Amino acid sequence: MSPQTPEFWRTIAQAGDQPVEIVDPNTNTAYVVVSVESYNRLRAFEDEARDREEHIAWARLGRKARSDWAGENPY
Repeated sequence: MSPQTPEFWRTIAQAGDQPVEIVDPNTNTAYVVVSVESYNRLRAFEDEARDREEHIAWARLGRKARSDWAGENPY
């Protein structure tokens, strides 16, 4: 896939590591172009956040299970 113009590549080069927003003139849909390196860093960050949320959810479930068990089994 390579229908980009020289102007497109100049814009990408001038942006450096910054994302570049482009708009499809036919649909008026906006897109963000980032380097693969930047994309992979974002994906890793997203994966870590998802793992952290899952860990928190399991911890809450474990606390609730212990609390429920303690309430049903007095010493």
